[in-house]
Amino acid sequence: MVSVQRAGPGEQGTSLGLPRVSQCHLLSSEVPPAEPRELEEVLVVVGGRALEDEEATEGPVPHPGNFAFYDTRAKRWTALPDFPDHDKWGFSLAALNSSVYVTGGSRGTKADTWSTTQTWCFPLKEAAWRPVAPMLKARTNHASTALNGEVYAVGGTTQDVVEVESYDPYTDSWTPLSPALKYVSNFAAAGCRGRLYLVGSSACKYNALALQCYSPATEAWSVIASPFLPKYLSSPRCAALRGALYLVGDNTKKAYVYDPEANLWQKVQPLHSLHENGALVPLGGTLYVTGGRWQGMDGDYRVEMEAYDPGHDAWTRHGALPRLWLYHGASAIFLDVSKWTQPSGPAQEH
Repeated sequence: MVSVQRAGPGEQGTSLGLPRVSQCHLLSSEVPPAEPRELEEVLVVVGGRALEDEEATEGPVPHPGNFAFYDTRAKRWTALPDFPDHDKWGFSLAALNSSVYVTGGSRGTKADTWSTTQTWCFPLKEAAWRPVAPMLKARTNHASTALNGEVYAVGGTTQDVVEVESYDPYTDSWTPLSPALKYVSNFAAAGCRGRLYLVGSSACKYNALALQCYSPATEAWSVIASPFLPKYLSSPRCAALRGALYLVGDNTKKAYVYDPEANLWQKVQPLHSLHENGALVPLGGTLYVTGGRWQGMDGDYRVEMEAYDPGHDAWTRHGALPRLWLYHGASAIFLDVSKWTQPSGPAQEH
């Protein structure tokens, strides 16, 4: 209901003392639209099995939260709706068009496992997980990345060849692509400057890394002979930031950067700690690395995070993840942080 007051002395109005309708829209039934919230780029993490998870238990087992985001401004973890496949491991995560995609992975126990073709999608507008078209090949311990409006899934099949396929969200379909020229089983992949880069080695210990590149324009792979390519990295992780490709492994604190134009690798400032079973994610102008490490003689395991600033060539510690995620995927995405308020935790002690 609108309250009507007579105009005071010196005030302009109608003969009834109403303010001018053209100025305050009293006769309009429309509600002014809410101010749009500013979207903020955050780090999202989907957890697989955790250190405290057991192989087999009787009866229903409560599952702690396995999907959360990290607000780099507030330095706070906030829970998101759980990824429904709690016991899956070996999956891969990529973000595209305000949606998070989780591909593949294995189910079962160590004695009886099987890979899956499943693809899950979490559109931020819907705020709920839903299955989309399954991959053409079952994959575990593979890599996925967003490139040119599609999601690429690389490797992780049972064949002695690196099989590749891409997902188009508009047609909800997967398309097989040419396999990589060299077989690798210890690898990482990332999109950079409109191309797909694959760096890795075979299962043979200390087998030298190889750098391969796929061009969507020509639909062809090439092997790049690049000076100072690191000789070996265990479980490498790579990510593109500002047109350069960054590379880390879980067996060393060393970190590397590759310039595609100069075709040159260089070392950057080393990490503070080792990070196993984690991820490497570009967010804004910073690079975030997650993953765990054993600490001290008593065998405590910590899952921590660091951030790299290319401008200052320096790493900064960002504390622990909300839980002891041994196997998780991570990516960066824009969302309205005000819509989510439930803290994710309990966090590890810093």
